[in-house]
Amino acid sequence: MRIQLWEPPKRRLRIKNRTRLVVFLLIVLLTILAFIIPKQGVSQVNYVPYKVGYGEYYWHIAKRLQEAGYKKDIRDIVDELIQKSGIPAHELREGDIIYIPDLKVNEEVEGQ
Repeated sequence: MRIQLWEPPKRRLRIKNRTRLVVFLLIVLLTILAFIIPKQGVSQVNYVPYKVGYGEYYWHIAKRLQEAGYKKDIRDIVDELIQKSGIPAHELREGDIIYIPDLKVNEEVEGQ
């Protein structure tokens, strides 16, 4: 007669809370999809250097871009200018070089 030192558990695994399981699986699935799906909307906007003049600030420059035909919300334009230029709004000074969208190139791309 053989003596078995270890016995596997005889009970089956049970799902105690289905809601938690579903939420967990959804979070895992969404996390995986966030890394797999490439970012949409590759921008074809070209940027040109612009020298900031006395008394100018991002909001003023964004407003002029909007009036010139750049079709975005002014807050989005300001965020875009800050991101592309790398200069926070409170540090913007006269003579700084920032990058603004080249509206002439954008008009040609939209016209095609």
